[in-house]
Amino acid sequence: MMNPAELAAKLRTMRLVFSMAGIGLSVWAVTVPYTKLRFHLDDGTLGMMLLAGGSGGILCMPFAGMAVARWGSRAVILASGLVYGALLPALSLAPTPAVFTALLLLYGALFGVLDVALNAQGAVIERLSGRLQMSGFHGCYSLGSLAITVLTSFLLRAGLSYATCATLDALLVLAALTQATKLIPDIADTPAGPAFALPNRASLVLGLCCFATFLTEGATTDWSAIFLHFSRGLPLASATFGYAAFAVSAAATRLLGDRVAMRLGAVAVARLGCAIAIAGLLLAVFVPSGLAGIVGFGMVGLGTGNIAPLIFSAATRIKDMEAHHAVPAVVGVGYAGFLLGPVLIGLISSHLGLGTALALEAVLLAGVFCAAEAVAA
Repeated sequence: MMNPAELAAKLRTMRLVFSMAGIGLSVWAVTVPYTKLRFHLDDGTLGMMLLAGGSGGILCMPFAGMAVARWGSRAVILASGLVYGALLPALSLAPTPAVFTALLLLYGALFGVLDVALNAQGAVIERLSGRLQMSGFHGCYSLGSLAITVLTSFLLRAGLSYATCATLDALLVLAALTQATKLIPDIADTPAGPAFALPNRASLVLGLCCFATFLTEGATTDWSAIFLHFSRGLPLASATFGYAAFAVSAAATRLLGDRVAMRLGAVAVARLGCAIAIAGLLLAVFVPSGLAGIVGFGMVGLGTGNIAPLIFSAATRIKDMEAHHAVPAVVGVGYAGFLLGPVLIGLISSHLGLGTALALEAVLLAGVFCAAEAVAA
């Protein structure tokens, strides 16, 4: 058992490393509209290109769980995070759509592996602390994403090129990664048993809830700026504040989420979050105002922010399935939603319009509302 000082140090490091992943995600959130404009892509073509990121993540997800079981989450975080950070500037420098798509395939694979390893490590530290911690970890993820989104917006307004901004952000990712050596070592989070196991019914239900939640978050990350720029007429630099509103709301929810969930209960918090997110999506889509869109996307972050952490915590308590099997299974299904969701939004947008595509997310969140009892596992 760790003494309180050691545990506090691990908690601080875990929060910093989650922030590092958020920084990398925010770079990608600004890359999407930048790439659309740079290559003059329509929504359908962009959606098909985004499929490369989803494919890379899904293909590597089973191997990510096996890697964590074999070498431990700390080693996987260090290995995948190093390449992940170095890749970020390359996305903005790709000379052709084909090269960009190839780099995006690698990006998706690395982000998927890193996401699994982060949540596996977070589950270990949460178990050692004896109380809910996952929402706080994901809150730091959102804070990192928010800070870099706002910073990048101001740097772009100041005249810096996007490639320069991406390079500076990548250096921050790599600097934060140097602290990952202080996380729980492999001998502490690689339990005995097989490296792979088929998911059971409980993990599938949680995974599908995570899929719907992450699909909504992924669509907001990739399409909110595009929606506000092309459908609401906001300048690109201002349109990024839709994602910023989402990120800051999600961060606030997650930073307070552990205490709120322990007071109100996980099921009540999950259902309330679904209701708020649904209202935000309807506000953004059906009120023709840029400000309403920003507020609406902020409500999406406020509502969904605490759902995924509750799902991950529940995954560590699934009966008849070890946490090192359950967490990658749930994260893997959820991650498919995060990466495939933006692709589906692009394809639906080509036929029905982007507003209609975003509104369909509310239907999925209604399903999560109905299945919220699963987070009490």
